[in-house]
Parts: sequence; C-alpha cells; structure tokens
Amino acid sequence: MAKPTSMERYAEKFPRSKEMFEKAKDLVPRGVAHDAWQVSPFPLFMKQARGSHIWDVDGNEFIDYYGGHGGMMLGHAHPVVVRAAQEQLEKGVQLGTGCDLMLGWAGIIQRLVPSAERIEFMNSGTEAIMYGVRLARAHTGRKKIIRFQFHFAGAYDAVTVGYKKPFQVSVSGGVLPSAVEDTIVLPMNEEAALEEALRNRDVAVVMVEAAGASSGVVGIKPSFYQTMRELTEKYGTLLLFDEIVTGFRYSPGGVQAAVGVTPDLTTLGKGITGVMPGAGAIVGKKKVMEMFLFQDEDWNRYRRVSHFGTFNANPLCAATGIAYLDIIATGQPTKEANRNARTLRDGMQGKLDEREIPGCIYDGNFSVVHVYLGKCDLQGQCDRGVCVNAEKERPSEVGEALYRNFALQGVKTAVRGFDLFLSAVHSKEDLARTIRAFGNSLDTMIEEKVFK
Repeated sequence: MAKPTSMERYAEKFPRSKEMFEKAKDLVPRGVAHDAWQVSPFPLFMKQARGSHIWDVDGNEFIDYYGGHGGMMLGHAHPVVVRAAQEQLEKGVQLGTGCDLMLGWAGIIQRLVPSAERIEFMNSGTEAIMYGVRLARAHTGRKKIIRFQFHFAGAYDAVTVGYKKPFQVSVSGGVLPSAVEDTIVLPMNEEAALEEALRNRDVAVVMVEAAGASSGVVGIKPSFYQTMRELTEKYGTLLLFDEIVTGFRYSPGGVQAAVGVTPDLTTLGKGITGVMPGAGAIVGKKKVMEMFLFQDEDWNRYRRVSHFGTFNANPLCAATGIAYLDIIATGQPTKEANRNARTLRDGMQGKLDEREIPGCIYDGNFSVVHVYLGKCDLQGQCDRGVCVNAEKERPSEVGEALYRNFALQGVKTAVRGFDLFLSAVHSKEDLARTIRAFGNSLDTMIEEKVFK
C-alpha cells in the first residue's frame, strides 16, 4: 500500500474542519471570512486559544505563530487583558459619547509613539489608512500618493495597487481606474526613483510599511529611512509609516522609535489593544491632525476632514488597550519576543543547512521569522536580519505545503507557512518543537518533490 501523502493525511486528521468548510461555503461565498485564511484543500477552523497555543474544532492543539495576524505580543487571552475586558463589559461597551478611558488610552500611545502628537481613534487598520490618505490630501492640497512595491495597506480603493505584480493593477475587482490613477508605485530602497517622483511637488504622502513589505519580507535599508524623511521634507510631502503590525511589536514605540526617524503620520490597528476587535488609530503631528478640528462654517463645510464611527474610542477597546499597552510599555515583551525569534530563526536555518537546501531564514531584526526557500545572490552576504532582495519568489504552492506539514505536527502558521509571528509567551519547548517540525516538514516536502 502506498504511503499516504501529506495532503491525504491532512484531510484525515482534520475531518471537522473539512466538514465545516463545506457547510460554510453555503453561507459565506468562499467558506472563510478573510482571503488570507484560504488554503488548499481546506482551512482549519479554530475554537479557542490561550497563551501561545490554539485548539481546532477536532480538538487538536497547536503552537500558534499567527497571533491575531501579528498583533498579539502577549499571546491569546492574557489574564490582565481578559480581566480588563470582563470588568468593562459589565459597565458598557458603547456609551454614545466620549469615555473617560479614552484619555488614558491616548496618553499611553502618545507617550510611546514619537509621531503621536495627536491621536484620532477609529475601528480598524484599514480605516486608519483611509484617513491617513484623506488627511494628507486635505493638508497638502495635493492628490497623488506614493506606495512601494509589495507593500500591503488594507482594503481602501486607492491602495489596492502595488501589492502584487503587475503593480499598477488593482488586486480587486470593482475598483474604478479613477480610484488608483493618482497612486504611484515605486521600488523600495531606490533614492533616485523616489526623488524623481517627488520632484513635481504634487505628491501628498509617501506611505510605507515601516519594517518593509509584509512585515519585512522585503526589508528597508537602514539608510533609506532617513532618505525618505529628507526627500519628503524637501518637496513638501508628508511621510506616513504604516505601523499596524510593527507598532508596539518592533519596539514599544514602533519602527520609528527604533530607527530614530519620525514620520508625519502613523497608522495603528490591531496592536493598540492586543487584537481586541474594533480598534485602530491615525496619529500624527499636531499641524496635520488639526485638519480634524471644527472652526468656522466655511472651514467645516469645505476643508475640514470629517470623521464618524459608532465604535470610535469605545470603552471596551480603551480598557483592554490600556491593560495591554501598560505591559508593552515596560519593553520586556519586545525583548522576549525578539529573543524567541532569534532562537527560532537560527534553529530553522540549521535544519535547512543540514539538508543542503538553498534558502534563508531571516527575521527583519524583530520578532517575525520569514522563510525563503531558493537561491539568492545575496546569501552569505547578510546577517539574516533585513532582506532587501525584492526579486526572490515564494511560490504559494510551496508555502501551502509547508503550512500543511507544520499543521500535521501541531504548528499553526499563516496559510502560506512562510511567516511566523513570535510572542513573549512562546516557551523554549514551543520553539524546540517548531524547529523539529520544520526539519520533518522539509523531509516530507523533499520526498513529495515540492521543491522545483
């Protein structure tokens, strides 16, 4: 009898997930509520999580390396955060007016994030991006925005180009050409290209994922942060750091605090509560954020940036945000997560090297471990921190094979398997098990001829 393939073993091990996926397709068009959760032959359905572990509907336990899409530095259901949520639930979650907790929540963010002279709360990272673009256009009186290749910025129409090749074509149907005609997509780390695009002084904002594309899959040269700051100031353009993932993860004050470059605007999302749903913020310098202010009738009607939102700065998010950020502010979670990332990175690289498989495990100099399987002209010339090779490819079928093999051994990653988000609560045993699972996964993938 032929040995069952990893695909067959996956289908056999997770029968309830398979069943729920089939039922879900009659309710939700693609069977999942987020494009990033779709994987072949079916995604896993989870039922609970605590700390660094998560359990599926079949009762299988996994070490979780997705962590609320990267927003959980303290793991799932941290007791301090849970207690804050429980106490606030009994007091109310939407009071129809400002709440006292908003001040404490905004105060912590202002203290930690260098650009946060003023904070405007909203409901998600996508909303923060949308308002960041709107603010920049209102403040500068310009239309154009600049994005970088492979950078992701959520669902807002104007930023749906640039994420995938061909870069100037939206990743979604239903986006009007007029919505993206003023969006310029540039290669990262190229000073001449950036200056040429800014020279006409018609660009409102340069937007950048602060650690590089997809949390550092393609990184940013350390010197390019200052280049972006100097060129935007030279041509009267605003600089926006997207820190929806990196804010409070890269350092307690985000990438900007770590590299010493302060943007004009910063988008924040899931990280401001440790992934309590319904939270986001656009923060920035006072002179820009004053576009939200009420003034005279003409200003209010024709120039002011209006902002509505039922759940803006709601007390449930504020309470959990305060509890979460008070712990993050100590700096200890960042140190522990970064240390865990180094251990995992080096251990996984060892498994590649033992098998003489071309590839690299790198971490962007913070707590996200990335897997690249293939040859690279820069290999051996870097410290496996920041990777600036924008030409490397990570085929989805290889990533899905890695995801399935990880899952069969009790390790849960994003559905492409290539990116692992570390937390402060991953244990030494978690890391050791994951390194072993990676080696075993590589062996199976070699056997099944996944690598070209």
